[in-house]
Amino acid sequence: MDREFAYSYNNYVKYGNGWKDMNPISKLTIAVCLGISSCVIQRWQFGVVLCIIGTLMAVYTKIFRKYLRSLLAIAIPLLLLTTILRQLQYAHTPGFTPLFNLLGWQWYKEPFIMSMNVAWYIIGFSSVLLNYFLNTEMKDLMLALENRGVTHVASYIMLSSMQSIIDMKKSADTILESQKARGIETDGNLIVRMKAFFPTLGPILLSAMSGTEEKAIAMDARAFSHEGGHTYLRVLRPVPVWEYILDALAVLVMIGSIAYAVLRAMQRI
Repeated sequence: MDREFAYSYNNYVKYGNGWKDMNPISKLTIAVCLGISSCVIQRWQFGVVLCIIGTLMAVYTKIFRKYLRSLLAIAIPLLLLTTILRQLQYAHTPGFTPLFNLLGWQWYKEPFIMSMNVAWYIIGFSSVLLNYFLNTEMKDLMLALENRGVTHVASYIMLSSMQSIIDMKKSADTILESQKARGIETDGNLIVRMKAFFPTLGPILLSAMSGTEEKAIAMDARAFSHEGGHTYLRVLRPVPVWEYILDALAVLVMIGSIAYAVLRAMQRI
């Protein structure tokens, strides 16, 4: 028997990275506070700063490719859509500063800044939350919530809901790969992909239902419904003081952004 493997369950969960090793609730507090600040301030400068911070954290935690791919999928359509809609909305509004002329379509500075403010506060919000979820195991978050008093039933429902989406995606990928191996065309335009995807819904749903039965049997074998205390294979390290300090700073940033937004609204009145 591998003693090192057996005794590893007595140690705290470690990933060898400062951000990943932080308590999931501490990280969630920082991400939510910064995201709310971005939504309240609604300035493209703040959104860009958050995006830069999120990118640097992605590089530090070695998830840059996955992070960048997901962020670009959000940012590019959002920037194009908000910019075009704002320019169309204020196309014939007098008093705006001309920016440039694009094939006879006059663009203005003020609508462009408005669109950047809207797009970048959403991108900044998405950046911090995306970084959090890519760097945090959901089972660690549920364990942290249980340690804070959430019932094991509620934590299991949340974890199972999130894991079911991941499992269904893996099942769909497996089925599509097996169809491709049989010579069925699964790549191509949207219509070809839809024709290949819809027949997989039946096996995916059947697989999900059979997986639910297996989970129910496993839960019963582990005395999940027992009302007493439960044991855990994973143990989170105690929250150090510096994490509380970071959380407090994030809360202060959120409070400051709300105060800034209130003062700005009062000045308009």
